[in-house]
Amino acid sequence: MITEWLSTADRVQLLEVYARSVMLLELGRCTEWVDLFLPQALVRCAGARGQTPIEFKGRDELLVLGRRLMCGEFDIAAGSNVPPLRCRNILSNITLFGNEARRAAGYAFLTVTTIGGREPPRWLASGAYSDRLFKCPAGSWRFESRMFIADGAEGAVLSANHAVTAGAKEAVKGIESRRS
Repeated sequence: MITEWLSTADRVQLLEVYARSVMLLELGRCTEWVDLFLPQALVRCAGARGQTPIEFKGRDELLVLGRRLMCGEFDIAAGSNVPPLRCRNILSNITLFGNEARRAAGYAFLTVTTIGGREPPRWLASGAYSDRLFKCPAGSWRFESRMFIADGAEGAVLSANHAVTAGAKEAVKGIESRRS
């Protein structure tokens, strides 16, 4: 396993960031959700329903995104929802790599289902996150960038495999250089 430089406390804090990235929106706490990101963080949604990739950069754009997510007007994986839908986002298989001091790469699968209403829940979309995280001087971890690649998006498999391979290679290189 290539998480050698991440301490147990780092791993716990990183997993908490991932959990909060979903739960804070469920709880209607948009400002706290945006605080999980660095001030100039980038969130990119690639291939939702075959749409052109969409980017959100910086605190102001992330606040707008968070509000749209909370209202059910937009979903990272499913794109625009007309009419608004109440969605449940489920993260799984969170994997962390310590690339270098104060930086980590994270990957997770996302499944989005509908909830509420008269119909039973149904699957809307799924895909994978490829994240870069930074440990601030105060000790808290923040997302530096998040890229979501929807399942079925053109090039998704190649992009996801490339991102995982690149992250793993960076981690191995860092560990090998520290051992030398």
